[in-house]
Amino acid sequence: MNAIVPVIKRLNKEKKVELLTIGHQYSEGILDSQGIDYKKITDYGLNDVSTHSMEELLRKELPKLVLTGTSAQNEDNRDVIEQTITLAAKRIGIKSLAVLDFWGNYSLRFNDIYTGEHFKFLPDKIAIMDKYAEKDMLNEGFDKDKLVITGNPHFDNLESKARNFTETEKKDIRKKIGLNVNVLLFYAGNVWKKKKKDFGYWDLDNIQLVEEVLNDLAQQGKKSSGMVVKLHPRVPTEDLKEITQYIDEHSKEKMVLVKNIGPQELVLASDLTLTPYSTVGIEAVYMGKPCISIQPGLREEDYLAILTKNKLIHAGYTKEDCKKLVEKVIIDDDYREKELIEKASSFQTDGKATERVTNLVYEMLAHQ
Repeated sequence: MNAIVPVIKRLNKEKKVELLTIGHQYSEGILDSQGIDYKKITDYGLNDVSTHSMEELLRKELPKLVLTGTSAQNEDNRDVIEQTITLAAKRIGIKSLAVLDFWGNYSLRFNDIYTGEHFKFLPDKIAIMDKYAEKDMLNEGFDKDKLVITGNPHFDNLESKARNFTETEKKDIRKKIGLNVNVLLFYAGNVWKKKKKDFGYWDLDNIQLVEEVLNDLAQQGKKSSGMVVKLHPRVPTEDLKEITQYIDEHSKEKMVLVKNIGPQELVLASDLTLTPYSTVGIEAVYMGKPCISIQPGLREEDYLAILTKNKLIHAGYTKEDCKKLVEKVIIDDDYREKELIEKASSFQTDGKATERVTNLVYEMLAHQ
C-alpha cells in the first residue's frame, strides 16, 4: 500500500479520473494516516477477499483499471486482496496494474503457493523500481513487455525530507526516545520468531547481539551508546510481548522500544540504522544516512541484496561478524559518518516515480 499512496494522492489531486480506494486490514491504518477516503469490503456486504468476493465487488463498481500494491500469500493467509482482485479483474476483462515496492520475492507475489500455480495472479503491467529489479525478474521468467521501470513512489520525497530535517526536530525526537547516549543506533526489525527456522535468526537474536556489544563497550569505558527499536507494524503479538519483556527486564538503560515515532524520523534522528532486510534500510540510504545489515546465521537468500550484493552497505552474516560490525560503527566515527555514507551515495532516486506511475495509469486507461 505504501507504494501506491503517493499515486492515489496525485490522482485525487489531478481529478482527471474518478478514483475509488478500497482499504483492507493493514492498509486501512495507512490510508487513515494519509487522510485518504476509502471503502471497506464490508461496505459491499462482503466478509472475505476471496476471488469470488472480489469479482462481486468489481461487477458492482465496473472500474476501467485496478491499481494495487503487491503482497504474497503465507501459511496463515491464502486470500491476499492484491492477488485476488487482480485475478478477479482478469476474469471479468478489466485491466490491472501492480506497483512493486521492494527487490526480492518477485515470483512469490504472483504465484499461488497453495496450488503451485506459477504467475496465477499476474497483472497486465507491473511498475518496477529499476534495472536491477528488471534483470532479476527476467531471470525468473517474467515477460519483459509487462515490466515498466518507474521507481517506487514511496521513495520520492526521501531526499527532500532529509534535507529539510532540522536539528530542533532531531533533538525533539531524541527527547521522546529518552536515551541519554552519544551514539544512538536504530534497529528496524522485520524478522519474526516463526521465521527463525528459515532465516537462522529473528529480531530478538539481533537485539541481544547488539546488547552484548553495548555491554562490552560500556565495560571498556568506550563510547556511550544505545539503541532504539521499532518493530514491523504486523509483528505477531507474541513476538512483541517477548521483545518488550526482554528490553524492560534487561536493557532499559541502553535500549528502548518505540511505537509512536515513524521509522523515517528515527532514521534521521539516530546516528546509524541497522536492520536485517527492512525497507527502512533502503530509505536510510536514500536519505543519505549510514546503514548496515545484520543477519547472523542467515540460511535464506539475502533480501537486502540490492544494497549488500552491490556493495552499497556492509552486512554481517555470522554472529561474530555482526558483533564486529556493530562495534565498528559505534567506535569509529569516520567509518560511520563518512565511509558508509560515501559508499552508498550512488544509490539515488530522482523523485519522479509517482509521476511515472500516474502517467502509466492514464496511458493504460487511454488504451482500453
